[in-house]
Amino acid sequence: MNNKFLTGLTVAAATLTGALVHAPAASAFNWSSAWSQPTIYSKQQAEFNDAPYQQYVQQERVAIPNSEQFLLDPSKLNLKFAHNVSVSFINEGAGFRNQLAFTSSGTTNTSGLIFNDISCTGAGCVGDWGGSALKLGDTVNLGKIKGGSQLDFGLKSDGFNGGTNIFGTKTQNNEDGLQHVVAYAVGNRYVLLGFEDLYGEKNATGGKNQNSDRDFNDTVFVVDVGEDNLRVLKGEKVPEPSIVLSLLGLGAAGLVARRRQNDIKE
Repeated sequence: MNNKFLTGLTVAAATLTGALVHAPAASAFNWSSAWSQPTIYSKQQAEFNDAPYQQYVQQERVAIPNSEQFLLDPSKLNLKFAHNVSVSFINEGAGFRNQLAFTSSGTTNTSGLIFNDISCTGAGCVGDWGGSALKLGDTVNLGKIKGGSQLDFGLKSDGFNGGTNIFGTKTQNNEDGLQHVVAYAVGNRYVLLGFEDLYGEKNATGGKNQNSDRDFNDTVFVVDVGEDNLRVLKGEKVPEPSIVLSLLGLGAAGLVARRRQNDIKE
């Protein structure tokens, strides 16, 4: 539970201009007891290097300085382009053994468990308070998510041990009325997210207060959304695939025309 993700977390509702996709209205994250653990690939199998992302996971209760990474609204992870999405475990600083799940709504409607037991032990693990289900860099494939879909993630606090508190990306649906996840664009294709797994503390509503340290390192993971999708999430304009193909076609036509002219001259 670590503030490795920014001071001033209330600004995490950054507007993602250019990333708008028609999606259902905000709703609480729905958890299914029918979900089961999908295949987990090691970082060697997935060819994923977790090392560059460990710098965003500080020790317990250590606030992070202002990050140079691009802050995103975690409730608006809209994909404009189809991509084979994967999720890679970075670290955890939780005393709880949390569970992580996802949903995709819109063009692709699917959902499922990502990690059934978020716990790691050994060198590099922030928490190391019991459980060794995951290794740093472990990866789960979510499959191909089509453009026009919205990704969402939910954390069941201590779910592996029977916990029932569920925290999602939509602040208004968390029972304490507080934000429980932060998100950043990192590198050229990844969104990094960090969850806080306790209720409270500042401005908590409804009597929900577990004296959370609000450090957002209880579950840290990255989502591979692809280069084009990440650029759109950051507000950059990306040409439509059909336009790119048209431009390529024009380029090829011009090349053929020049070759013909050269043939005539010769």
